[in-house]
Amino acid sequence: MSINGRRVFTEMVEVAQNELVREAASNQEDKFKGFINQVYQNELPSLLPEKFIQKEAFITLFSEYSTGTVTVGSATSGVQGATTVWTSAHNNFLLQVDGYNRIQRMTFSADTLLAFQNSLSWVEASGTGLGYSLFQDRYQLASDFAYMVEDDPEDPCVVSRFVNGAQLFLDPLENDDFDRNFNGVIGDLWAYTVRWVSETPYMQVLSAPSAGDILGYKYIPQLTTMAEYTTGTVTFTTGTAVVGAGMAWTANVDTSANTYYIRNDADGTGSSSKWYRILSVANATALTLQAAFGGTSGTGITYTISEISKWPARFDDAILYKAALIADPDNVQIKKWSSLYEEAVNLDRIVDGKRAKISPLKEFFGKRGK
Repeated sequence: MSINGRRVFTEMVEVAQNELVREAASNQEDKFKGFINQVYQNELPSLLPEKFIQKEAFITLFSEYSTGTVTVGSATSGVQGATTVWTSAHNNFLLQVDGYNRIQRMTFSADTLLAFQNSLSWVEASGTGLGYSLFQDRYQLASDFAYMVEDDPEDPCVVSRFVNGAQLFLDPLENDDFDRNFNGVIGDLWAYTVRWVSETPYMQVLSAPSAGDILGYKYIPQLTTMAEYTTGTVTFTTGTAVVGAGMAWTANVDTSANTYYIRNDADGTGSSSKWYRILSVANATALTLQAAFGGTSGTGITYTISEISKWPARFDDAILYKAALIADPDNVQIKKWSSLYEEAVNLDRIVDGKRAKISPLKEFFGKRGK
């Protein structure tokens, strides 16, 4: 049964297969898992507003570093520092030497040694005791980052910092526009772009910060495949503690990234399931429930841990109905599933439409203000 209006992944699969389509063969379960995830990961993102799954994260910016002096030499593969205290935190920083043209990204080697990346070497004149600037213009984005929330160059509202208590938003730039504007200037931040480097997403900023700061940004996370975990057996009691044997919960149940529920399989399947939310995982064989377990207690029990969709609860049934629509082998119920799916998806448009209407109170005060 749904918990607080939620249907967990396993329940969606069992209901679609056994109660809606009624294709009960056990070897067909993976097919229904695939249909559920197809709708979850591909179908709904193309139909629903980003606001439902967008997240906010923060980047701590590094300040410019210019302590000491550097020595550069023609055809050398690195830069030697004098009275510098470079650390691993300066890895991948950009280096600009006073009076020279090139700006190059560096790899940290030692507190007085930096190496050029991309197998490059110094091609300008040699020099000793030179001033320099070491600064960072790019920062790795969240591990589950898929893409940035849509931003409007005329009215930016996605990436921001605070100045004198006011939230200021950076202008979004395409990669090419960013490159055309880049000049190694250190100063106030005013623009950003997102760039993928070796399959890793980074935010690059203009201008590079002269002092530490914090940037907030709104993004759309990667919707990873929903899954279940059933390895081993567990002991259920009337409390919130659940212990098991033969499983690896720490590696497979990440409550910081997803919301999980657990059930005693003997207490029911499909819409008869009885699920209990997992609050935290202590180690490979111990977890804590959000509330006391109310099902059948015992030891050596087979169980299922399953996660829920990151879409709001009202779209759980939409996922279920569309999966049934895809899976129906004879298209016998195609009109029914299609109608129920459209109704579930369109519920959002109806709700938003009501919110957009002017309330009688607002309309009253609006007329008085004329």
